[in-house]
Amino acid sequence: MNNSINQFNDMVAQLKSNLHGDYVARPENVYLEGEPKNREIIGNMVEKLMKPGSAIRGVENLKKLHDYSKSGKACLLLVEHYSNFDYPALYRLIEKTEGLGSEVAETLLPIQGMKLSESSDLTAAFSNSYNTIVIYPSRSIDSETDPVKQAEIRKISLPINHAAMKELTHRKYNGSIVIVFPAGTRYRPWVPESKKGVREIYTYLKAFDYVSFVSINGNLLVPCQEDDMEKDTLQEDVVLFSVSKPVKGKDFRNEKTALAPQGEDSKQFVVDQVMAELDKRHQEAEEYRKTLL
Repeated sequence: MNNSINQFNDMVAQLKSNLHGDYVARPENVYLEGEPKNREIIGNMVEKLMKPGSAIRGVENLKKLHDYSKSGKACLLLVEHYSNFDYPALYRLIEKTEGLGSEVAETLLPIQGMKLSESSDLTAAFSNSYNTIVIYPSRSIDSETDPVKQAEIRKISLPINHAAMKELTHRKYNGSIVIVFPAGTRYRPWVPESKKGVREIYTYLKAFDYVSFVSINGNLLVPCQEDDMEKDTLQEDVVLFSVSKPVKGKDFRNEKTALAPQGEDSKQFVVDQVMAELDKRHQEAEEYRKTLL
């Protein structure tokens, strides 16, 4: 056990030593280019943690979304979020899946909260190894109850988020498949609100031509109840990513908006339907995953 911990710590030290970029979020620095050498190191590690049976389900759906992206359409993956290894595991499985491979993996572009990119802790060593666009998360802004402090935060956050959206507009029409975690945070059962989708997802649905929903079953890095990411627990598991058929963002938005009860916030209602779609796919995939355990 101690030997495994030492090996992991040695690997993290190697990741940090390979990172030489500027990871401080500023309006002129919202697109962060990761380190390819680190992606391979991380990929090897998550591959060892993933048990046999781990896979991308709906490969043909992801290929279709990739084709749309190559043709100049703006394409979005809305993905469940359970751990800081969700994205590295997804990236690695895509690399290793016949019919997808590195050609598809390298087009992925996740939207990442600046906390992960600027931190000097363990999570930064992993998150800064992948290409990302950094934003100032709305949860971080809204959680500040002091009006004066919130105003100060907005002075910093608004220019960053404006620049991020401008960068996103360029990237989404030039071959990048954008990844967004609609809950904006990892789901922790002891924090029920961590399962709720953030209202901004409605805007993403308006801004993209095609969207696929991705459920995640299995977890390689279990969150710590103390909310200390450095104390999250590594574990081996069967991990399934289930990708839905691409749908037009406009169609999904209009269909769900029409179902919103009168007097209810229709935008939040649509986002809630995104989360319901993900949860439905998750439950279906879990029944299959049980046969692999």
